[in-house]
Amino acid sequence: MADIESSTQFTKRLPLEEAPRVTGRWLADCKQIIDDSSGAINKFLGDGFFAYWIEGDDTAASVARALAVLKEQQVREQPRFRVVVHYGKVFVGGAASLGEESLLGNEVNFVFRMEKMASGLGALRLLSEAANAQIKALLPTREEGRQSLNSFEGDYLFFSF
Repeated sequence: MADIESSTQFTKRLPLEEAPRVTGRWLADCKQIIDDSSGAINKFLGDGFFAYWIEGDDTAASVARALAVLKEQQVREQPRFRVVVHYGKVFVGGAASLGEESLLGNEVNFVFRMEKMASGLGALRLLSEAANAQIKALLPTREEGRQSLNSFEGDYLFFSF
């Protein structure tokens, strides 16, 4: 999941006609990064997106490549955005609307709560412990400590990349 930091304030700082161009260009660039790494955007969120990869032999390498490119994109800060990554099994269900699969389950809820927590911490790049286990051999990561997540019991270990 990726989300523009303080998107309301960001768009208010830009001329009226510039905000949709900057946001649209960022979303298009990110979509290309996800597509090039064999991922898919499940849902555009207005100021971000929710992407996923189908598990396979080279999925971890594909995700690591996408994260490395997204990290390079973050350096430009046009706009400044946050990336959070979780690994887990989800259910595909319900009727697809607007070409989007409906992804359901606790793992989907987890990543949305994780993004809220990362926002509160001011973290730009965050991996869940499960995601870190999948890509740590492919992408340098650093332990960031344990945090609680709203609606989930206990504390969870997170990593940055």
